[in-house]
Amino acid sequence: MLAVVKTENRQEVAVRPVQLPKLSSGEVLIEVDYCGVCGSDLHAYNHAPGYEFVELPRILGHEVSGVVVQVAEDEDQHLLNQRVVIESIQYCGECSNCRSERTHICERFRVIGLHFDGGMAQFVKCHSRFVQKIPDALSSPIAALVEPLSIAIHAAESIGRVKTGDKVWVQGCGIIGLFVGVVCGLAGAEVTISGLPRDKEARLRHASDFGLKSFIVGESANSNEKVDLLFECSGSPGGIRDGLERLKKGGRTVMVALYEQDIPLPLTKAVRNEWELLTSYGCQPVDYGSSFSILKQLESQLQNIVSIYPVTMAPQAFNDALQQKVLKPVLSLRG
Repeated sequence: MLAVVKTENRQEVAVRPVQLPKLSSGEVLIEVDYCGVCGSDLHAYNHAPGYEFVELPRILGHEVSGVVVQVAEDEDQHLLNQRVVIESIQYCGECSNCRSERTHICERFRVIGLHFDGGMAQFVKCHSRFVQKIPDALSSPIAALVEPLSIAIHAAESIGRVKTGDKVWVQGCGIIGLFVGVVCGLAGAEVTISGLPRDKEARLRHASDFGLKSFIVGESANSNEKVDLLFECSGSPGGIRDGLERLKKGGRTVMVALYEQDIPLPLTKAVRNEWELLTSYGCQPVDYGSSFSILKQLESQLQNIVSIYPVTMAPQAFNDALQQKVLKPVLSLRG
């Protein structure tokens, strides 16, 4: 089978023939239809700080949609021939966080495509407890967006506690930033998504499709109006500091992006303004159900943000993502 392999060289992936995975107890084999290229894949692609744990070579990919074609002999066969997605964070189920239903911060969690081989391959194996069925009415390429949208749901609802009437500022207009804005907008918030001039064509132009305002740093007119809720999704060293200038006293900020360096924060100002400084990581299995519902509701708009590449063009997809030429690259593993 063909797979997209992260090599030992920085900013390089290769499409190579590899062996078909062999199932162990409790596992299923999935024939992959589509797999999204995620920001975490780009961090691994760049050998970014914080990703030293990724052992190379590695088959990347965790935003998977596909069909179960084989089930381990000791496993119930009900998943056979079902369309499924894979939960990216795979947890132990035994630690204190797992027992408290916080599986996304399991003490021993592993991420498919980073800690072990992932879904940028024609076939991928996975334990059956980490798959969820795709609703019949949802197309497979859009189903591959369920994981990043679930991350946004966790950030906006569980951590940010967004509500109707909130004024929300989203710093960063990648796929997570856009999806955070979408979730907040559906909750009845007034949302603005900010980006740089280079983001206008490939990224920010989609904000209006979802009823969201956009702000271009250095071009749009600044407003002195403060916001209730700030989401930092840019990963830029200056992003969180710039965003905090827009936060009202008693407001909340949720840091969703991952950073390649430590960032100093104005903590004295944060204390005096009684800001809530919150962080959000990953998502929980329950978030996938809400995510599927939103994907079905917005499928026509979402089709416009996806750029599909055949697996043989994976290096181009990674380069386009890194250069921010597309908003959401998705690999087609069937051709």
